[in-house]
Amino acid sequence: MKSIIVASDLSERSRQAVRRGVNLAADLNAKLTVLHVVDDAMPTTLSNQVQREAAGTLSDEVAADADGRKIDHEIKVVVGDTIEEINAQARSLNADLLIVGLHRRRVFLDHIKETTMEHLIRSSRLPVLLVANKADEAYARVLGGVDLSRVCASALHKIRMIAPRAELTLFHAHEVSFRKEAERDYATWKAVSDLPGDLPDPVFVEAKARDALHEVMDKGHYDLLAIGAHTRSNAGRYILGGFSAGLIRNPPCDLLLAK
Repeated sequence: MKSIIVASDLSERSRQAVRRGVNLAADLNAKLTVLHVVDDAMPTTLSNQVQREAAGTLSDEVAADADGRKIDHEIKVVVGDTIEEINAQARSLNADLLIVGLHRRRVFLDHIKETTMEHLIRSSRLPVLLVANKADEAYARVLGGVDLSRVCASALHKIRMIAPRAELTLFHAHEVSFRKEAERDYATWKAVSDLPGDLPDPVFVEAKARDALHEVMDKGHYDLLAIGAHTRSNAGRYILGGFSAGLIRNPPCDLLLAK
């Protein structure tokens, strides 16, 4: 992983995303870009002031989080549509990972329309790390959902990049009374997929994915959950599954969404 981009809206939610980005960039020796997008509908005089203040705030945050470590980084403040600019900057930087903070919850609107965070993650070509918790420590315990897809394999590789020393637990949800078929399908997928070589065997849970996740998480504490962002087919590249969308709105911990 050579290039990481953090999108910040300057909120306390984004503050932890910046900290996670700084720590990952230091650990991986990666280039870090911290981006803030100013609304292009803002009057020019006010926009110029916001741009200056945003650049200063983000520079101070990176310096504080680096704590003397030398981080190859850049602060970028641009004007435009938030989602369009984040995706455009990620493409121009050839970034490997997008890091964001939690979305601002809107009790009524979140029930009737797609949130900005869901829109961003759906439209991004990059894997997205959604930071929900404090980012002071490296990830220690990671849970990975196994759905036998290409994006699942990608998620497992990303786990090993951003949490190489973490204890990893995998789980696979399967239909009632189909344990043997699930084990067979997993063995086939593992044999034909390009996977990290040191993966633990998954925990097989007889339940739907959402219920299986709750069952596994009830038995242990995890600080990162990794899943695929979309459906199994390549045609579903830009379609968030209901399981993924629900987790984006209410993540139980930091959430890595692979693409």
